[in-house]
Amino acid sequence: MNRELLDVFGLDPEVLHLNHGAFGCAPIAVRRAAEDWRNRAERNPHHFNGHQLPGLIAGARHRVADFLQVDAEAVGFVRNVSEGVSSVFGSLDLRPGDEIVVCNHGYGAVTMAAQNWADRRGAAIRTAAFGVGADDETIVAAYAGECGPRTRLVIVDQITSPTAMVLPVAAIANAVDAPVLADAAHVPGTLPVDIAGLGVAHWVGNLHKWCYTPRGTAVLWTVAGYRDRTYPATMNWQLNDGYAASFDYPGTWDYSGWLSAGDGLDFWSGLGGWQQIDRQAAMLAEAQERVAARFGSSLQGLPQRPAATMRLVPLPESHAGDRARELSGALSEEYSIQVPVTSHDGRSYLRIAAAPYNTPDDYDRLADAVLELTEGCD
Repeated sequence: MNRELLDVFGLDPEVLHLNHGAFGCAPIAVRRAAEDWRNRAERNPHHFNGHQLPGLIAGARHRVADFLQVDAEAVGFVRNVSEGVSSVFGSLDLRPGDEIVVCNHGYGAVTMAAQNWADRRGAAIRTAAFGVGADDETIVAAYAGECGPRTRLVIVDQITSPTAMVLPVAAIANAVDAPVLADAAHVPGTLPVDIAGLGVAHWVGNLHKWCYTPRGTAVLWTVAGYRDRTYPATMNWQLNDGYAASFDYPGTWDYSGWLSAGDGLDFWSGLGGWQQIDRQAAMLAEAQERVAARFGSSLQGLPQRPAATMRLVPLPESHAGDRARELSGALSEEYSIQVPVTSHDGRSYLRIAAAPYNTPDDYDRLADAVLELTEGCD
């Protein structure tokens, strides 16, 4: 690991961090910016919250919108993708017999929320199923095949969380008649995207992962035709002030993360922006091949369009199911290596990530640890 950058992020140098894609990490400078906002709010709470905050939040929202290259009146701040998805669900006028379409690579909490909302309204969930190595045509056909006249929402993960696949959102949106919600939790800062050009009704992304903002900072973009019927998950004083403003103030809480979003984006740019992402992606692609070779694992059947900063490495065949889950805990407890283990269609994988502080030897250390733990396993 790059010790200098570990210090910049304030990460424990005794731990091998290979899971930046899960929770992100705000650099110390961004955390200090957030702390400055908290201190400012506490010096005169009445004046700050009652008079200054609305303009400050709107300014922060414009800064994020500029980064995403969208209209600032089309985006609302939410605390994470799950909250943004909940906002969309709460705005759906589902009736008995209606359907929501998800996929078998979706984020578990979103799928659970969709099932819960459908159950409460007498609606149904349909699942577009496709393999880890499916091509775009197969993926589009899987989604289109699950849609029908009662489909009210189609949820597409732009980058899948468990399998690190980039899905063809625009092609899916073009192939179905129902509104599409793009779950872009892993997208901001790691995948360039023309949000307004995707043809979707909603797009929701986290900024705390690869844009280096404090946690609790995400945005929900909604196309013009759906803004007047999409409401924040928390009803509030600004509910009647227009789409974007209605999300600006969910009530009394700590707004320092939103107000320091620009500091996170500045940090992203200072690292090198998209050129830095390209460097991380190249390092990760090489690491994936090297670790798989150490395991004796084939890379055939893996995502044809992998995420830039997250990739799968198939685990040795001796480790699947319960053994794979035990491996994740052992890596954490015995080797101080933080890396997720995921499974799909009976095959288990490591989902490795490449953050700015990672170096090629990190993945060799991971391979060494896995091979030590799997030695002697049938």
